[in-house]
Formats: sequence, C-alpha cells, structure tokens
Amino acid sequence: MEKIIDGKAKIIYKHNKPYGIRDNSGFLFFFCDISKYTNQEERYREEIEQQFKLADSLLNFLNEESKL
Repeated sequence: MEKIIDGKAKIIYKHNKPYGIRDNSGFLFFFCDISKYTNQEERYREEIEQQFKLADSLLNFLNEESKL
C-alpha cells in the first residue's frame, strides 16, 4: 500500500486561521477563506471553529495513516 503523505503532516496557519495542510512534498489541502460581514460575527466565529476542528481531524488522520 502506498503512503498518503511524505513525512509528517502539519497545519499551516495564516492570519491566525488554518490555511492548509502540508507534508515534506508540499501542500495536500487548502482551506477556503471565510468571509466576515457586518452583523454576522457569530456565524463567522462558528465557521472558524469548524475549520479548526476539520484541520485537526484531517491532520490526525493523515499522521495516523503515515504510521502504517
């Protein structure tokens, strides 16, 4: 079985938000930018929190797969 990643994956942050996930070969994922609009602070905060959770989940999965 071929490995999914080269080395250990890590999250790259930009402007204090997840920007992407990369390994030694380059980026594997990029995250969409979340727009912030007037009177939508709660939605923005919730979407940022979801993006952090998704980044952590993907990172954990990729690093577990790389151990196989």
